[in-house]
Amino acid sequence: MRGQGIDLASYADVSDHAGDIYQQVAEGNMPMGGPAWTSDKVATFKNWMDDGYPKGTPMPIAIAQLAASNPNLRTRKDITTLSGPELDKLKAAFTAIMAREPSDPNSYFAQAAIHWYPAPNTYCMHHVPGYNPWHRAYMLSFENALRSVPGCEDVTLPYWDITTPFPDILKNPPFDKYVFQADVGPDPYSKGYVTNRNDYATIEVNLQRYKVTEAIARALTKTDWEDFHGYFAEPAPAHNTIIFAHDAGHDSIGPTMGDQDVAAFDPVFWFFHCNWDRLFWKWQTLVQGTVLNGLISTIDKNGDETSYQIFTDAALESINPFSAAPLNLKTTDVIDSVNSLNVQYTDPPAAAPAQMVAKTEMAALASRRFTVDTSRVNVRVKGINRLKIPGTFRVHLLKDGKEIARAAFFQPSEVEKCATCAENAIATFDFELPIEQVGDGQFSVQVEPTRPELVKGPLRNKDIGDPRVEVCFILSG
Repeated sequence: MRGQGIDLASYADVSDHAGDIYQQVAEGNMPMGGPAWTSDKVATFKNWMDDGYPKGTPMPIAIAQLAASNPNLRTRKDITTLSGPELDKLKAAFTAIMAREPSDPNSYFAQAAIHWYPAPNTYCMHHVPGYNPWHRAYMLSFENALRSVPGCEDVTLPYWDITTPFPDILKNPPFDKYVFQADVGPDPYSKGYVTNRNDYATIEVNLQRYKVTEAIARALTKTDWEDFHGYFAEPAPAHNTIIFAHDAGHDSIGPTMGDQDVAAFDPVFWFFHCNWDRLFWKWQTLVQGTVLNGLISTIDKNGDETSYQIFTDAALESINPFSAAPLNLKTTDVIDSVNSLNVQYTDPPAAAPAQMVAKTEMAALASRRFTVDTSRVNVRVKGINRLKIPGTFRVHLLKDGKEIARAAFFQPSEVEKCATCAENAIATFDFELPIEQVGDGQFSVQVEPTRPELVKGPLRNKDIGDPRVEVCFILSG
């Protein structure tokens, strides 16, 4: 129906004109040139309309069936559920790759070094559309390194569900620390540096202050790619979902994990990031976006063209360095974790189901009725030029001089030299807060670098773009 102005390859066009299309297929007038749709296909299309035009493509085979039919399927589990033999094998694999020479591509040093330092082969895939595909390939690369250890060929990388307490197993060798076997970067990251974390009570307090669990739960209710990730679409979606939670998690664990330059050298990084990949897969499953057509149907190619292009433009599908041997992966190769990568996840104990909330489409505003949630408001801090802030930083939202919310932003210390960062220089943060917590008062913003020694002189708001605060009610309907 292109001649009539309807692009049948466009989710927006098909959903907006579903009634017209239904009449044509029901009468046998479409598809042009035949054959006409069967009554079952027509009924399926009508059911899709009745269900509110859900996006995505159903998984062709249930995961349980795949597990039974595919002996090579890697099942990644919650680390607290591993059996004794599984844990012993994981410890053996970590210990072995940590002992390998840094020049060995399957050494712990070489795998951790992919994330940023040591230069010059630095890869910054944060706050950009390729974040989740890139880290999915990264987890596979590291898991393959573990599997290169004799006797550990079937080991899988477990995850830490960050909504639960820091696992005791990760507080003990070989998962508690790593000693640099070679120089990684400027002081203090020279040979002999020992990765370190905040004390575990502080980590728990930090995660609560950042409301990481709430941000994850919010993300899993979203039906659109941009809303699930947050941050990089236009107009800017709420930055309080997955990337917000990821950055807050890094800073909560700190100090090594809070510094993008060296975060991957802390052993907890792998269990931490395995969890973000699990959540990405869980979200894909919820929105039926586990194959290419299903996933791109969740992306607004007009509002977030780059996200659309990384899965549809061959020139942008690379996820270096994993597009080269031995993985040879592109973005489109990592979408279907189960069928393409042979990776699946078990749910953590007592996992709660997510209730999906469809994105409000501007074209449908005229025909929908909305209500204002008067119990909560969204407070947006916008206009922070992050290129003026070396390293990870925290944003404190203050009312009458007292903190009422906080966020973190994970980035390299030499941020001005990072091409990826330069493309997304202006940072925005959103805080959904109870209206009584906002109330009357004077808002202000305090930006706090996590490595103040890198800042020359005081960090004034006018030096970082004069950030602004906007407060608005939240529509629902």
